[in-house]
Amino acid sequence: MIKYVIKQGYCNHCDKVVYPEVPETIGNRHFGVRFLLYIAYLRYVMNLPEGKIATLLNDTYNAHVSVGTVVDYLKKAAEFFGDEYKRIKREMRESPICNYDDTGQRVDGRNRWLWAFVSKEAVSYLTSKNRGKKVVIKVLGEDYDGVSGQDFYPSFDGAPGRKQKCWSHLIVPARKNVERKHPPPESFEFYVGLLQIFEDAKDAVKGLETEEERSRVYGEFVDRLEKFVTQEGKWKHHGVKKLAKRALKYRHELFTFILVPGVDPTNNVAERALRPGVRQRKIWGCFRTKKGAKNRDIMMSVMRTMKIQKKDFFTHGKEHILRKLS
Repeated sequence: MIKYVIKQGYCNHCDKVVYPEVPETIGNRHFGVRFLLYIAYLRYVMNLPEGKIATLLNDTYNAHVSVGTVVDYLKKAAEFFGDEYKRIKREMRESPICNYDDTGQRVDGRNRWLWAFVSKEAVSYLTSKNRGKKVVIKVLGEDYDGVSGQDFYPSFDGAPGRKQKCWSHLIVPARKNVERKHPPPESFEFYVGLLQIFEDAKDAVKGLETEEERSRVYGEFVDRLEKFVTQEGKWKHHGVKKLAKRALKYRHELFTFILVPGVDPTNNVAERALRPGVRQRKIWGCFRTKKGAKNRDIMMSVMRTMKIQKKDFFTHGKEHILRKLS
């Protein structure tokens, strides 16, 4: 950060006290653009509570800031990047591939959901009181015709677009059945067989070039999975039968990654995007206001999008704010 020492003067012609122009200032605030970006970084990347941000700035820079000052600058940061957030949401609707997931949080004393939508070029966060396809339609639109990566939450079945169900949500529970203290007798065979189908499908994709080849291989793996999970009398334990029924129901949506190049067979990218929100929930607790949650959605969307696009937040963020100020 740069400290400017400003000297005032008196203009005999204007009969006023005048001050020199200071670069990178935000209205009449004592601190400028760099300070605002640094506070946003500490809050949404380092996940520091507002009180600790004020303590850090005072102890390190002797800044003489209060918690109220920190809150004010966070609000101002969200104002500056509000239009960028809207642009990200528009681009998300046009993305050919989008993964999404949600996690719980508390806002204003009520249960709410934090959503993360992730494309190849952007991340968009949204706090909503709903969980299900209504939120997906709100973000992606009813006419979304891309591919969406998702888990097996039933409400997602009616969401728009083609779907790629997450293989991790099949394989991980199957492995946990094997790792139980008293595992079901057939659990190991089911886990190994399911994993082998998944690994073979991933290997098969590497050599496919034409749509005809993709359609043929897709059909082969759908049939292979169906035959595996419907072996009569094979899967008797309720935990294994549950996963077998899940695989059978969504067999056509488990291999979309074969048909469409670039689709990830798991939803890990969306789950990783939610981890900062989970850490914040553990550190901060909850949001007292809807506005505070909305400000977080804006700033985290912008910062995570810049990270995906390999843009430095301080450099590009500063350029964006200065354009807004000009």
